[in-house]
Amino acid sequence: MSTLSSTLSLATTLLSPSPEPLPVDHHSPLLKPKSGAPLFDDPSLIPAKYRGKHSPSPHLVRSPPSTLLDAPTRAAMNMPNAHTASGQARAMRGYPNGGTGGDMSGSRGDMSEFDPLIPAHSSRPESTPLLSPSPKRAATSRPSSAGSNGSILRRIIDRASTPSQQSTRPTFPPPSLSTYSPLPFAPLSLRAKLGLLFSQTVSVLLSTVFLAGVVGWALTIEIKQKLPQWIWPTKGRTFPWDDDRYWRKEGKKVSKDPRDYARQVGMEIEEQVVETEDGYYLKMHKVIDPTHKPSPSGKPGFPVLILHGLFQSSGSFVTSEERSLAFWLARQGGYSVYLGNNRGVFDMGHRSFKRNDPRFWDWTIRELAMYDLPALVEHVCRETGYDKIAFIGHSQGNGLAFISLSLGMCPNLGKKLSVFIALAPAVYAGPLTTGFPFTALNRLEWSTWKRLFGVLDFIPLMRWSYDYAPAKLFAMLGYTMFAFLFSWTDTNWLARRKTKMFRFTPTPVSSASIFWWCGKGGFADRKCTLDDTLDRWFDERFPPLSIYYGGRDYLVLTEPLLERLEKKERGVEVVKVTKLDLSEHCDFYWAAEAVEWAYESFVDDIERTRPRELNKG
Repeated sequence: MSTLSSTLSLATTLLSPSPEPLPVDHHSPLLKPKSGAPLFDDPSLIPAKYRGKHSPSPHLVRSPPSTLLDAPTRAAMNMPNAHTASGQARAMRGYPNGGTGGDMSGSRGDMSEFDPLIPAHSSRPESTPLLSPSPKRAATSRPSSAGSNGSILRRIIDRASTPSQQSTRPTFPPPSLSTYSPLPFAPLSLRAKLGLLFSQTVSVLLSTVFLAGVVGWALTIEIKQKLPQWIWPTKGRTFPWDDDRYWRKEGKKVSKDPRDYARQVGMEIEEQVVETEDGYYLKMHKVIDPTHKPSPSGKPGFPVLILHGLFQSSGSFVTSEERSLAFWLARQGGYSVYLGNNRGVFDMGHRSFKRNDPRFWDWTIRELAMYDLPALVEHVCRETGYDKIAFIGHSQGNGLAFISLSLGMCPNLGKKLSVFIALAPAVYAGPLTTGFPFTALNRLEWSTWKRLFGVLDFIPLMRWSYDYAPAKLFAMLGYTMFAFLFSWTDTNWLARRKTKMFRFTPTPVSSASIFWWCGKGGFADRKCTLDDTLDRWFDERFPPLSIYYGGRDYLVLTEPLLERLEKKERGVEVVKVTKLDLSEHCDFYWAAEAVEWAYESFVDDIERTRPRELNKG
């Protein structure tokens, strides 16, 4: 196994000449959908705005439930989101009846939440937050007989081969042991609905004022910085491969539909729907290159799943014309490219909850790691017929993957990944989180946060602006806000692409999720997505890892992760570590020279790690 120190010394040179990628098969067949459970008869899965008279019906495929989750994770499967955290924590600690022993009143005394084969006798909800301190009870009250629930749970954990350390201390910490308490699962009463309406109205007003203040401040700074350029404009960089005149004319359309950008480069995007085990519908975009020809084996090109970061969507990977990451990998690499989306993006819904229901928005990155990523990976494996796929995640897209692959969550997911390419790994917080507005937000308790930002999506004005504001205005304000918050610049981008890039940013995110990132006890406060005090996060099931990070990325830090991989995570094979000194947080796919900076190296990572028998197809 390659050591981290040797790979780091070989790959951290800025823009060093890319090694010649291994030969790839450029004759992959046209991707054809596999038979599945069609969803054409369920119009509720397709938002009305995408069911126009002249718009073709998307191809929808329901993905069966995931089978990748370990027993401790599956222990909480039959409970709603608000209670999966406490259920998993109790399972991890070895207390099936509430995590505490002693008086079991008010808790479920059966094993239905751990084993779906055992019938439920009670549906009374639990309120214990994830990893909350267990009260000390009498030792005699803990079940210990051979036929007890405790022994059943131990057998479940043994079958999953989960390390005993993780049975008592999962790697994923809560945002706060004392502040975050989700809403109860029971349907809201009329009084509760009226209270919700009032509180949401107040929060919308307050959050709008907050957003206006941030945008106003950001605009002031942006104008001050750009004023010299407006007075003394400089000519932008030109590139020999760029046909600027053609794209300003033929690619000027700004759309909220990724399929429009695919058609501009002679490709197609097929829309699919993946259902998670907790009932959320995820939009999947499957890139199809009509120029691909069937291979002798009949299999499509090797599958690559790409997942976006926070406040973004799959649209982020299709707005750089023919040099978009999704289109380049499909055409130049011959891969079957799938673009995943997290819950709530593209107006996707839920099996039981409407989007205006607080229960719909009761999730954080934990649920994304526990449900969304496994469902997306299994869907791609099932669609393509491959046992392993390559995974590329940017920022939160890889942050949730690190969580999902950690012990006590879904480490078996690693067996499905031939390589894990992490762009700007979101594990350790960068210096930006020590300044405003993070320093103000991480003082807020959940009770205060709910009053300010509500319990639905975070700052609804952003969603309304996405739906109704002119594209250029929305993109300009979006760029200005994120440039201020995350210190982004457009230094490495093509100016004409900026409006299209920010047509998909920001996208809806739950208020609880942003609390996890920014609130009291959250990521910006803890400075790490996982429990850094643990001796081990991963085991040998972790897939080969390739890391890319930028020298001008101030949102996340990669050096502490590299140090941990070298000193503690000896079971993780690091195949490459690449630092791009000129790269900012999103330049791995938005930079004008992203192909030369990163794409060709991605192909090398994929070809180096994909199963050998699949190279012959």
